[in-house]
Amino acid sequence: MIDPDSLTDDDFRKLGFHAGLEVHHQLQSRRKLFCNCEPVLEEDPHNFDYSFYRYFRPVLGEMGDFDEGMLIEYEKGYKVIYYANERNTCTYEMDETPPFMPDMETITKGFILAFYFDCKAFAEEVVVNRKQYLDGSITTGFQRTFIIARDGYVPLQNGKKVRISNLHVEEDAARRVNWFDTSERTVYYNLDRLGVPLAEIITDHLDVDTPSELIETALQIGRVLRISKIGRRGIGAVRQDVNISITGGDRVELKGVQDIHMFDQYCRREVVRQHSLIEIQKEMQERGLKKEDFEHTYVDISHLFALPPKKKVFATIFPKMKDLFGKEIQPGKDFGIDIFEKSMLITGIPTDYHFHSDEFEENSVRKRNNRFSRIPINEELYQKIQTLLNTKDTDAFIVVQGTEKACMHALKKIIERVKIALDGVPQETRRVTPDGNSEFLRVIHGKDRIYPDTDTPPILIELEKLKEWKKEVGVKPWELFEELSRKYNFTQNQVDLLIRDDRLELFSEFTNKLKLDGRVAYTLLIEKPREFRRKHTPLTNEVIKKCAKFLSKEIIHREQLNSVLEYLQENPDSTEETIKEHFSTQYNKKELEDLIKKELENLSFEDVSNKNMAFQLVLPNLVARIIRKTNNCVSGGKIAKMIENFLEVK
Repeated sequence: MIDPDSLTDDDFRKLGFHAGLEVHHQLQSRRKLFCNCEPVLEEDPHNFDYSFYRYFRPVLGEMGDFDEGMLIEYEKGYKVIYYANERNTCTYEMDETPPFMPDMETITKGFILAFYFDCKAFAEEVVVNRKQYLDGSITTGFQRTFIIARDGYVPLQNGKKVRISNLHVEEDAARRVNWFDTSERTVYYNLDRLGVPLAEIITDHLDVDTPSELIETALQIGRVLRISKIGRRGIGAVRQDVNISITGGDRVELKGVQDIHMFDQYCRREVVRQHSLIEIQKEMQERGLKKEDFEHTYVDISHLFALPPKKKVFATIFPKMKDLFGKEIQPGKDFGIDIFEKSMLITGIPTDYHFHSDEFEENSVRKRNNRFSRIPINEELYQKIQTLLNTKDTDAFIVVQGTEKACMHALKKIIERVKIALDGVPQETRRVTPDGNSEFLRVIHGKDRIYPDTDTPPILIELEKLKEWKKEVGVKPWELFEELSRKYNFTQNQVDLLIRDDRLELFSEFTNKLKLDGRVAYTLLIEKPREFRRKHTPLTNEVIKKCAKFLSKEIIHREQLNSVLEYLQENPDSTEETIKEHFSTQYNKKELEDLIKKELENLSFEDVSNKNMAFQLVLPNLVARIIRKTNNCVSGGKIAKMIENFLEVK
């Protein structure tokens, strides 16, 4: 296995790494997308006024075919229990009544958002489609969604433009409220989030060829959603899926990647997984294996074990597969465990009750990581199983414990997955795990799960409306960075803080109307509030605005900011006269010159060859000392200028 931490950007490019994003961001709105309920969430998702449950089954797509991903979901056989509250849930969320007309305010915001991304192709008609989901997160079994625009982009600092292939507006899904346990075939959802308007921004996954570019793309999209004030703020308002592939592999979707700081690790580990699966495919082909070599023959070996009631143990043989199940494909995970995770999700049998013969080898991945099977197979039992199965030295076998029906189901899915290994990397939707790895969630959905909604007529979008909406587009984040970095030498992080803290309007007011220097305005709006929060004395906007006016009128200067802000917090009704009385300079020119002269007399450079250079080194500390002695009543710039004039230091 490749060490994921050793991969460089050049390594990613050589491996043919490509990645794309599906960013799901809730939109600001006064109502839900297809009903008039308020889009607010419960503080405690386990609180509810009533509950009900459902079972789901797949339906035919528009072309008369079943989507494979839907069939996998149906195999799981979940019972879905819903919690609902009257203040944010109605009969639409319960799937008891048809949808209301879509919220036009939200649709408008979708088009404005598309203009921020410079989309070129806009929908002339908003056509609502149904997109099937059978995981229980949507009571109807399908999500209502519509395309707003296509062919946009976000720019990267290296000059690359990452294409926005589609921008959708859709209804959000219900939120899961229980810890996921595959052995329990019951899942719980709260309906408060179901129907909240959501923008889905999809990037072309061929445009990004390093994890750093992927992270920058995600940040740019996030900046747009913040600067436009279209997106909602708060935990859970944004969720991202990452699509990854390498040469010889296939597109794999990592679902629900919340932490952008984990993007790099997820990319590295998925690349390693796909590379390892390609190596396993080649090895299987070199051994002459074919799909028909793997037969659905399950041997009952329950008599070898002391089992709880209604539990059995079955085994099956995998010819010429020795050492392949034990191949490490992600840190701490071998190929066998990866297969078992898929079996677990579909059948409910935990991975602990799966066993493959390679884990009995010395220094196996499962032994190294203390992920031992709970099926008690010692050396004697191992030999007995080999004898019963009549295995050869090159063969491997897998053992599963559970109810007879579940074991049959599990071994069937395991054999199917091993056959797929001959094709290389399967297209899958996978969920990320806390250690940075991922595990099977479902087969990637295809076109067969999407079909037109028969409840909602198309909405005509007039050209004049598009022209009006385009006028509402403000400055774009990359344009803002270019401007502020040129004017004030701001870094991207400084610009991000102005956007994140919603300080752009005040920054513009302070610099344009009050004529404050941009760096001073940034200090007042970003640095000082953070400094005061650490002291548990947060600053209000009123205090900050007053301080900015006093700075603009030169009643106070920058070095007095802390003192003035503390005073204004205790005396919020202070007037200009009050501030002048407390903070105007108390030193006339003669007094200040005497103080400077006295401080200079204490300096000695007799033993220094370059006295001018030595003086320049001590100047900042000297200025700071004089400022303190004037009780912050004189600016540092004025003191430094007087010192230089006094000594004629250039």
